[in-house]
Amino acid sequence: MYITVSVVIFSAAFNFLALPILKKNDALNREININRTKLKKYMRLLAHQDYIQNEYNKFTSRINLSETSKDTLVTTLSELESFAKDANIRIIDIRPQSLTNLDLTRKVLIDLRAEGTIEGYLKFVYNIENSLSLLSIKKFQLNAKPNTQSLEGIFSILQLTVSE
Repeated sequence: MYITVSVVIFSAAFNFLALPILKKNDALNREININRTKLKKYMRLLAHQDYIQNEYNKFTSRINLSETSKDTLVTTLSELESFAKDANIRIIDIRPQSLTNLDLTRKVLIDLRAEGTIEGYLKFVYNIENSLSLLSIKKFQLNAKPNTQSLEGIFSILQLTVSE
């Protein structure tokens, strides 16, 4: 009987005292491991801080963020031209098509025809989609030109701007 009572007391003490402490210890160990992983990622980013800052400065130097909205169309067209020049694409025709004013935003659709290689188009599309000017490609068509490796590209590009 003494053995049975001592086993019951030991199991009750283990379940009510030791087991919650062990569970809390496991939860804290998991949280420590998660925070260590986050800290390693943050340290890796901190080690690359100068590189990331330089790339950001190069990216934002293309666009002057303090310009007024009246010059946004001209800025957008010149930005598209610089993207094309950077990607070795020759622009044949570029036309702003329509302007839609909503409550707080303004949408401008730009049609663009160009000639270039597939690699150039890939770089051009990448630059457009990652632009700070909120550009997006709505329509994109490539046509092969006969007896040459260059392609003719037809784009419809949408720009979203904030109205003043």
